[in-house]
Amino acid sequence: MFLLRETPSQDCLDRLVARYPQIEPDAVLAIMCFMRTGADVSECFERFLTKHGLSHGRFAILMYLNREPEVAVNQTHLAEAYGVTKATVTGLIDGLEREGMVERLADPADRRASLVRLTTGSRKFLDEFLPAHFRGISELMAGLDARDRTDLTRLAGKIREGIARLISNGTGGCDCLSPSSTPSDRSSRPA
Repeated sequence: MFLLRETPSQDCLDRLVARYPQIEPDAVLAIMCFMRTGADVSECFERFLTKHGLSHGRFAILMYLNREPEVAVNQTHLAEAYGVTKATVTGLIDGLEREGMVERLADPADRRASLVRLTTGSRKFLDEFLPAHFRGISELMAGLDARDRTDLTRLAGKIREGIARLISNGTGGCDCLSPSSTPSDRSSRPA
């Protein structure tokens, strides 16, 4: 993601409003701050995970399986849970299986499918790794009290509702979210 590290000044926002009266400057500033913070948090997590030999995708699979470590999960279910393709999950699981972090089992309900679960070694790894991970999250969120955290969760939910509206309406300025936008529409615009 390519985002400015700085937010626009009030003067900059005022000039934009003069050119585009439909702009709500506080909305523009808020979404820019939200996106910048999200990108920074994601980068922070990625650095931490990389130090421990994990990618975000691999970590996500391990965390999902760690919810109930003894229970094997259908790979299709994992793909649906994360909103990614089955091929993406298969690739992640192939790598985790090669490293002895997960094992595949036959699905007794469907011969074409396989189930996946954590190995004893991955459970041990997670039990050693996760305390540091959760301490990092606590440190990251230390500037927010319990009410702030509740408010942040609620407000992020409202943004997700806005995304859902854009997707269902096919309107708005986020054509990456608009179902009516096609790649040819986007390629005709300057980058």
